[in-house]
Amino acid sequence: SDFLLHDIPYFILMGVVCGLVAYYFTEMNSFVARQLHKIKQTYIRLIVGGAVIGSLIFLFPPLYGEGYEYLQNIINGNLSSVFDNSLFYEYKDVTWILILYLVGVIFFKVIAMSATNASGGVGGVFAPSLFIGAFTGAALSLIMNTLFGLDL
Repeated sequence: SDFLLHDIPYFILMGVVCGLVAYYFTEMNSFVARQLHKIKQTYIRLIVGGAVIGSLIFLFPPLYGEGYEYLQNIINGNLSSVFDNSLFYEYKDVTWILILYLVGVIFFKVIAMSATNASGGVGGVFAPSLFIGAFTGAALSLIMNTLFGLDL
């Protein structure tokens, strides 16, 4: 769509929110890595990391894999698809639960990525950061649309 001058405050707000999420990303990544590296036995570290990741994926299925399918759904405006295969599927049409779920996915994706990398797996950083950015934008626009009746 076209760039409109009156949209600049929304870009600034998005920049501030993304900056806060980026700070959380780096701090939580370091914290999880420090905690898992305290476990000296490799097998125990793998078990703990796997248990953390498995538990998070059970509660938040969008955390599984790279998340490109969810990114595509968000781009296409199909936000409720994040509830597919979830314990929370019955709430897919409740806007505030969708917002909380999106925010939860943002926070827990960082932990899942960090636990994967720190326990010895290969979870990458680039794809998770794209995923988190897309979910941050979706959550922020949904919050703004809900609170202020906007069409972001």
